[in-house]
Amino acid sequence: MIQQTIIDYLCNLINIDTTIDSNNEIEGILYIKKVFDSLGIENEIYEPVSGKGNIIATIKGQNKDSLLLHCHIDTANYNSENWFFPPNKATVINDCIVGRGSLDCKGLVSIWMEIMKDLSLKIQKPKNTIIFMCSCDEEQEGRYGTEWILNNTNILDNVRLVLGEGGGYPIKLKSDYYFTIQTEEIYAYTVDELKILNTDKNYSLDVISKILNSATTLGYYNQNTVYFYNNIESQGKRKISKQCFYENIELVLNRNINRNYEYIFSFIESELKSISPSYKLLPIITPGYSDNRFFRFRKIPTLGFFPLDTRNNISGIHGSNEYISFKSLEFSYDLLSKIINFLSNSNLPTI
Repeated sequence: MIQQTIIDYLCNLINIDTTIDSNNEIEGILYIKKVFDSLGIENEIYEPVSGKGNIIATIKGQNKDSLLLHCHIDTANYNSENWFFPPNKATVINDCIVGRGSLDCKGLVSIWMEIMKDLSLKIQKPKNTIIFMCSCDEEQEGRYGTEWILNNTNILDNVRLVLGEGGGYPIKLKSDYYFTIQTEEIYAYTVDELKILNTDKNYSLDVISKILNSATTLGYYNQNTVYFYNNIESQGKRKISKQCFYENIELVLNRNINRNYEYIFSFIESELKSISPSYKLLPIITPGYSDNRFFRFRKIPTLGFFPLDTRNNISGIHGSNEYISFKSLEFSYDLLSKIINFLSNSNLPTI
């Protein structure tokens, strides 16, 4: 059964206008602070400019190695004429919560808050320190959010792994469901790379094969990714284009950074299969990018994973009638709780 507090957190956050044009992210951050203060969770607010608020909360572990749970408080704007319900007010209907930010990204904010609450109530400290970071400005440039935090604090000193948004939506292939997990994003470090990114290129089968093999060797893909690519014509209604698996991926691979994610992939897929034998994990490099890139700029291992129920439509993320189902919230909370419990007591990736 879904935790009532997650529903309460999410509804209260949706009811606070933190759209791009509002310059009101600080009000959402102050709500999170109020919750954490009531739980005795150590936290600090950063407001680089008026209205642009961020919060960092910490549950200290037995050592300084840290797992960072990232999310963002700001949301896309909306045209209320295209909504069945008021986008700036949470509507609970048919075991779903409708409202701007329910999927991107206040649903994940609410789940991280619940997990932080759970951790704070445990008598025994986790092996690793857990850091919660909710930033502003993600839907724009991140200038006063994640980028500012990383440039002006020492939060990354002991961070060994970041978990955030960017993956988790399930795609049906034949009789199985593949849950995406974002291992990288295609972004440009330099102007020269940006020119390459915007240039049309022809990919031969030989080049594509080399890209797939290299991405697998470096740990950004695995055999599930290769199988999915080779059988991509069998996708259900929700699809990934074939080009996404190779177009401009060399920008990532040329950085030649090995990622030891296999033990994490194995754990997550094992937990998925315990829910349904038809559930599998799909490591991908996404063509769009998020605040995850700021951690990756600094070579911090970063995964995007916000798992949703197979029936949850994601078309409203930046569009109309954005919603998340109770089943998605319950599924995501249960799975992410197990992942955090595993990682909080495991050796985190070495940098």
